[in-house]
Amino acid sequence: MMKSVKNNDAEYAFKIHQQDDDLPYLLMLHGFMGDHRVFDHLVDELSNFCNPVAIDLLGFGNTSKPTSSDRYHEQKQISDICSLIGKLDANRIFLFGYSMGGRLALKTAIEGKPPIKGLILESTTCGITNPADREKRQKKDASRAKEIEENFEAFLSEWKNLDLFQSPIPVNKSLAQKYWQVQSEQHPEAVSASLLGFGTGSMQPVCNKLKQFGSPTLLMAGSADEKYQQINEYLSEHFPNATFSSIKAGHRTHLDNPSAFISELKHFIDINTFL
Repeated sequence: MMKSVKNNDAEYAFKIHQQDDDLPYLLMLHGFMGDHRVFDHLVDELSNFCNPVAIDLLGFGNTSKPTSSDRYHEQKQISDICSLIGKLDANRIFLFGYSMGGRLALKTAIEGKPPIKGLILESTTCGITNPADREKRQKKDASRAKEIEENFEAFLSEWKNLDLFQSPIPVNKSLAQKYWQVQSEQHPEAVSASLLGFGTGSMQPVCNKLKQFGSPTLLMAGSADEKYQQINEYLSEHFPNATFSSIKAGHRTHLDNPSAFISELKHFIDINTFL
């Protein structure tokens, strides 16, 4: 069922797919250009071992869509997610994030320190530590934000065809089409503000804080995604309690290879629920 909750000055929409008190909860944070619907194809199988809760992040789906980039600052979004976790009224929660949602999940887990059983990150980075590289990425994000506002259709076409999203295995065509539809229904001004406020270039890196996070952590990246393979190998070496799984897929392992993705989640959640 779709629900909404007020977090600070924003109205957040989220969908609780199941409420079984015998199972842990899985709070799912989507990536840039997505919303809760990109996880719909996973729900039936996830419900066998957890209660999936998919949230529309700030600026996406049915959640509030501020057009000021300041509202998307990471500390404000961290506060929002911590508030939502507190309102779920669940004892056992796993926090999952994909790409942009993974960066927010990581920042929330480390800096917000919510009561979670474990952290699951798909195709996620701890940030850009080199100042020159960060500045370069900020300029790239600003250029993309401008394109989003001026010609959203052209941006969508370019985004869809990025090498990052190419899969080494065939992807279910109906799922890929639904993903495209979700992206095309986002609001350009809010998407642009999100990119400026919490793009990879704007994110304060937390790479030097990974060793402080001792909770169980599952890292996943696609086998064809060389950049994030390297990033996650680095993460796995710096988290004290992390497992890295390389899945035959591109950047979106949950779309390209959902069965392998779910298998990894099930194993991780099963062994860590009662620790």
